[in-house]
Amino acid sequence: MNCRRESAVSGSAKTPLRGLDYLDKTVYNIGMNILKSGIPDNRPILVEWQERYSVGIPKIDEQHKELLRLTNELYASCLKDNDEEEKAHFKKTISALVNYVSEHFAAEERLLKRVDYPEYAAHRSEHTGFVKKVLEQVTEFNEGKNFAPNSFVRYLKDWILGHIAVSDKRYSEYIFALKKQGKI
Repeated sequence: MNCRRESAVSGSAKTPLRGLDYLDKTVYNIGMNILKSGIPDNRPILVEWQERYSVGIPKIDEQHKELLRLTNELYASCLKDNDEEEKAHFKKTISALVNYVSEHFAAEERLLKRVDYPEYAAHRSEHTGFVKKVLEQVTEFNEGKNFAPNSFVRYLKDWILGHIAVSDKRYSEYIFALKKQGKI
């Protein structure tokens, strides 16, 4: 399978928003379980986290880093031969990604509701559309249908980075404006 490395993009660190500790021990635990799976550190990567991706909310930034790490895992798998071990790893990583995306989006949406974010519905709609597309692709993969792993991985990377750069940065600015005004 051919996947090609593409560079990525990040944001400036901002003062962390207090009271976000509830944001997802579950998500953190899922990520840690995946990290403990013994995947070698020398696997090729598609995208590296950069500070310009930061939304300034540490828990969310950590979740975004994990999404990129899972994307890199899929990328590394699609560079390998089509042996059964790599196919199994790809399938396991897709499953982990789907679970992690669901948990991350739920955490993000709870935050946006909590701060009464005016663009909540549109932001949630973006999440829903992404999950639908990913699940369609996962179904095709699981059913052995026409599935292009490299295209799927590039779609993940592009969508995640684009979403962070535009939509997540927008809610981050809103939250920090509220904080500056003393409303949270």
